[in-house]
Amino acid sequence: MTPVSTTSSSASAERVVAVVAHPDDAELLCYGTLRTAREAGAEVSVVVVTHGVNGVSVADAVTGRQLTEDEREKEVTAAWHDTGVDVVFLHLTDGTLVADLHLISLVEAELNRLQCTLLITHSPRAANDHQDHLAVATAAANAGARVPTCHTVLHGEPHAPRSGFSPTVLVDITDVVDDKVCALNAHHSQGGRWYLTEEYTRHRAAQAGWSLRPSAAAAGRAFEAFETTLLTLTFAPSREDARP
Repeated sequence: MTPVSTTSSSASAERVVAVVAHPDDAELLCYGTLRTAREAGAEVSVVVVTHGVNGVSVADAVTGRQLTEDEREKEVTAAWHDTGVDVVFLHLTDGTLVADLHLISLVEAELNRLQCTLLITHSPRAANDHQDHLAVATAAANAGARVPTCHTVLHGEPHAPRSGFSPTVLVDITDVVDDKVCALNAHHSQGGRWYLTEEYTRHRAAQAGWSLRPSAAAAGRAFEAFETTLLTLTFAPSREDARP
């Protein structure tokens, strides 16, 4: 575990944790949501389970180029630079993940250490998604169920086609969608991947709104979409209720 800390602690803040399989997954799934949460006062962390060295881009594969663990971690750090979001690397090998005792225990330890209140991870329902995404989705949901502070679990939209993803939760990211495009551009080693392009990022952000809030989409709002396996609503007491 290698934490990169950029925030201070606050016992009263929401503590949002994204647990993802690969470098670039958090930026794809929930960059705008995490930025919005941080700007609203939440403590926000990204836990990247693998080092991603097996994720050689289409453009580089033909040249025989190999990636280093340090290279991909630097890209993640650059993507989240100056955002107030902490990044943790667990250094497992990509392409080999299984939702077993080892992975579940590692994730559970991080969620407890960070006192996670809202967990974001991959969708467990996208059967044709990357095998590492599915393993992390299962492990994170399993671990989160045993973390007493965790009141909500969101599963981000996969980029796998024909995934069966059926969102019920939207987060408005209009104010930071340009920053999301820039964050994805930080992953230079992944050149040639269509799902990191600006065109796809803006299309997906608009499509989420057209599916669930067409009036907002028509007004130009951009969204990230989620499924949920646990949603807890809490309401602060009114000022009248708080009086002695």
